Amino acid sequence: MAGHLRNTFRFAMLGFAITGFFVAYQLLTDSALDVPREPAVMIFFAVLCPPSLLSVAVDPEVGSRAFYLCWTAIGILNAGLYTTTVALINRRKKSTGSTDKLPS
Repeated sequence: MAGHLRNTFRFAMLGFAITGFFVAYQLLTDSALDVPREPAVMIFFAVLCPPSLLSVAVDPEVGSRAFYLCWTAIGILNAGLYTTTVALINRRKKSTGSTDKLPS
């Protein structure tokens, strides 16, 4: 049981870290620095962090307080998404493993 919780926590931290890398990429490619953002990298991060699409609706200015608040919430949502996905996978593995032991 503790192994499953540890694994779930690791994936939650992975989801939060992916959001952190996305924020770091946005800060490094800020429009004020004249470094263009690569569309392929943005799509890659959008696939790994689906809650990041919420930032389109809020659209805070990069580096502002609202920016960090918004991305903290997105990071928590992404961590929850990864946690839920791993928990569902573990439940599925557990249910298929228990049906293998049924007597014929």
